Amino acid sequence: MKKILLIFFLFSISVYSQEKKNYFVHLSSDPMFNPSAAIMSIHAASEALIQGHDVTYFAAGDGVKILMMNVITNLHTVTHHGGNSDRISKMAMNKLLEFSNNGGTIHVSAGSFLTYGITIENHKDHLINISKINWSYPKELIEESSKADIVFSY
Repeated sequence: MKKILLIFFLFSISVYSQEKKNYFVHLSSDPMFNPSAAIMSIHAASEALIQGHDVTYFAAGDGVKILMMNVITNLHTVTHHGGNSDRISKMAMNKLLEFSNNGGTIHVSAGSFLTYGITIENHKDHLINISKINWSYPKELIEESSKADIVFSY
């Protein structure tokens, strides 16, 4: 009987540890001034999605710049991560594109992008080719973050 209880206990721990969760990853730091935050936000969101969780990546404030082509392709110029090559820039862009293409949800602050002259109408001229972008405001920031089991903010 003790063995059955032990097996049941170990099985329940295993099942619980693999429970699907909702992750919310928020980037508000400027990638060109805090590239480590931008890179970590991408890695965390990507890894949570790979592990089978539901993940929302929300870029707001200066963080929206991570989706701008001229920013993400130049991350390597402001960090030593990646050995001073463009490898870190390519990795960041590829991970964000894979995240989007593999079911990750991306929200961006429409108001924050507007400060950089980027709108829904002209975003394809400025941003990387994300398959679906949700143009959002503080209302959606609160709604999406409140759904999360786990929140990361960079």
